Amino acid sequence: MRRGWTLALASAVAVVLAGGGYVVGDRTGGRTGGRTDSKGEPSCAEVRQTAEELFRQWSKLDTDDSKRSVKVRVAADVVLVHGDCFPYATLSAMRAAVQQLDVSRDSTAMQIGAGVVACEAVLTVASECRTRP
Repeated sequence: MRRGWTLALASAVAVVLAGGGYVVGDRTGGRTGGRTDSKGEPSCAEVRQTAEELFRQWSKLDTDDSKRSVKVRVAADVVLVHGDCFPYATLSAMRAAVQQLDVSRDSTAMQIGAGVVACEAVLTVASECRTRP
């Protein structure tokens, strides 16, 4: 019972902090040095650069590193949330990769395969997506 209350309290605190961060970000949105548009959204160039950097970091991790699936999922979420910055083929690859990641929790090979597909959809030089053996 105590664990349930602790979890509920932690969730409430997280929601309050996230809401506070949104309000502060909304009020200071115009002070980002031109990296956002008039609505406070990042530019497509910044979104693409972020996704590319995440995939480059992902490709440098060891194949047995537990951060690999999280890193590719974050990169895929960046692409999916800002889908208007990417072509339809890239969005389709991201959706397929996310579905594969969801079903391949225990299969490293399947996670790597999903990551490679997602990476190649974003990076213009596909050889950057190859993982280390």
